[in-house]
Amino acid sequence: MDGIIWKGSPNHYNGRQGHKIDRITLHIMAGYLAGTDSLFAKASQASSTYGIGGNGEIHQYVAESDGAWADGSTSSNLRSISIEHQGGLDFIPCTQECVASSARLCADIAKRHGLGRLERGKNIFLHRDIPPSTHPACPDRCPNGLDWQSVINQANKINGYEGDNMANAGDEVWNWAYKPNGKNATPGGNMYNLLNYELPSRIRDSIMTYSYKGSAPGGNIYNTICFEIPNRIDKLTKTIEAQQTQIAALTEQLSKLEAKA
Repeated sequence: MDGIIWKGSPNHYNGRQGHKIDRITLHIMAGYLAGTDSLFAKASQASSTYGIGGNGEIHQYVAESDGAWADGSTSSNLRSISIEHQGGLDFIPCTQECVASSARLCADIAKRHGLGRLERGKNIFLHRDIPPSTHPACPDRCPNGLDWQSVINQANKINGYEGDNMANAGDEVWNWAYKPNGKNATPGGNMYNLLNYELPSRIRDSIMTYSYKGSAPGGNIYNTICFEIPNRIDKLTKTIEAQQTQIAALTEQLSKLEAKA
């Protein structure tokens, strides 16, 4: 793609450790392009493959043959091409020019790397989609966030895929946020995080803190199974033994009465 300005960053993997590029990750800068240039020029633990400014200008910081340090996940970094976008603060807009440039860049990346039609959760991700989801507002749940759906729709249209106004298959499920008590279960909570992180911990916590009526104070399922039920069984066994003794005594008395009759 023409018009990309090389800036270069020292912060990246050398190569991709045998991984193939199979995804794009979308980010928001929480700033301007110039600030991102300055940040990535310094030795640190942060970079991105590309960055796009408010006027649509595209800068490249890391070669596509190398993995950038962008997604907070080694696995994703080694498989992804990451794109930062201007915006993310209430006084810094994410412009239509930025969105349009991002769409052209995504279309070019998808075509060159054989990604096919771009679909969120399949071959294009938001930063907040990437476990462990350390940036739950990136790139769209912040002031002046990225209109990622427009980026995907425009990129697919550029590459000849029709239906650009349709939501990607699975988006409603992927991005579904359930609202107990009127709030998202977790900041940026979506179906992926729900199934992989929240539900297992909730099930575990529910089991360990379950208290049934009449249980010991603070009784939970662990204490119930390991301590309370065995104690109750022991008490029940002793009660049955005592009743058997009483039955035996009554039986003996009845036998004596029958003998006298």
